[in-house]
Amino acid sequence: MKRILSALAACALAASCATALSIPSQRERLTRQIADDAVAFNEAYAQAVSAQILLNVLRSRDRLPRHYLAMTGISDSPSWTYNQSVGVGSIPLGEGGSPWGFGSAEASRETARRPSYAVQPFDAPTLTRTAFEPTEPYVFAHYWRSGWPRDLLMLVMVEAIEKTDAEGRVQVFTNEANTIFQDCGPQVDTLGCAYVREMRDFMVSTDARPPESGFDAHGRALCGIVEAYAPTTPVRHQAPAPGVDCDPVFPIGSTLVRLRLRSLDDMIYYVGELMRAGAMAPGARGAIEAQVSVRAAGLRGGGRGVPLFRILPRGAAENGIYAAEVEYGGARYVAGPAIGRSCGAETSDGVCRDVANEGDRSSSVLSLIAEILALNQSPDSIRAPSRLIAE
Repeated sequence: MKRILSALAACALAASCATALSIPSQRERLTRQIADDAVAFNEAYAQAVSAQILLNVLRSRDRLPRHYLAMTGISDSPSWTYNQSVGVGSIPLGEGGSPWGFGSAEASRETARRPSYAVQPFDAPTLTRTAFEPTEPYVFAHYWRSGWPRDLLMLVMVEAIEKTDAEGRVQVFTNEANTIFQDCGPQVDTLGCAYVREMRDFMVSTDARPPESGFDAHGRALCGIVEAYAPTTPVRHQAPAPGVDCDPVFPIGSTLVRLRLRSLDDMIYYVGELMRAGAMAPGARGAIEAQVSVRAAGLRGGGRGVPLFRILPRGAAENGIYAAEVEYGGARYVAGPAIGRSCGAETSDGVCRDVANEGDRSSSVLSLIAEILALNQSPDSIRAPSRLIAE
């Protein structure tokens, strides 16, 4: 009997130790699994949205119809498969005694997982609101005030600049991509380049000095004020009329600058149209580049500028991380490489060297359009990816 009790105690102790050791192990595995799944779903969702934008940019370059799909949440509900086995062992009880037997059971579990998601066209009201209506002024104001490169915002989001001088004379400069060539150098005289030059003058006026209040309770009422720069006469905010969205307005000295905003579809078509001119004469590495430049990301003083958008055939691209990759017309294209935020390589004396290629803005353009795509949709259309674990 002592041997029986000793064996049972040993088995109980071993089982308790195994259970105690397995609980933290299961918890750690579950934690890693959830973390890995969350990262994988995040990457898949980001690539799906960015690839859709890049695909429509390429379609716009070739003047083909653009199509927009909604991607709802990613759901991963594991299904369990159990395998069980039973064994019978025995413990001898000494001389002359009959073996005393006991049973043991083992179970193993296998997990079968396949994430499910839905990709479907927008319904008509959502498509109109998401792609074809002008961007809300508060969206532009958010990006304008939150540290985004303002020259990029002025090119992608703004359709026209309307200037009104002190005598009431109005000039309109339209942002026409199909008449923007060679970064609007002095020798280029087109409607689109007139806008680019006016935009660059506007950037100098707003960057050279901080915005001032300029607001007075009894000043001239303006709807849609974003910022004022030393206005010659005081101005004040005016609430918009019901159902009316006011364009962003900038009182600069005696001039009133009003910005007319694009729709999301217009933004994508604009970038594609800029690439169309660039596709006629690709760079040395086979890059398709927009015909207008913005200040390079992270370079001191803005550097000498880089194309607003750059697309590379996969074969010509360097190894690395890209914001978007898509197959189009039998070839694969990438855009938006990961870039250094400060400078490129160091010189022989250890000083950082500003290299324009290190300031590629393509990922910023993709990010901007993707965020506006999400902001323009209803909350039901952009549900967060979900993870359901059923024990």
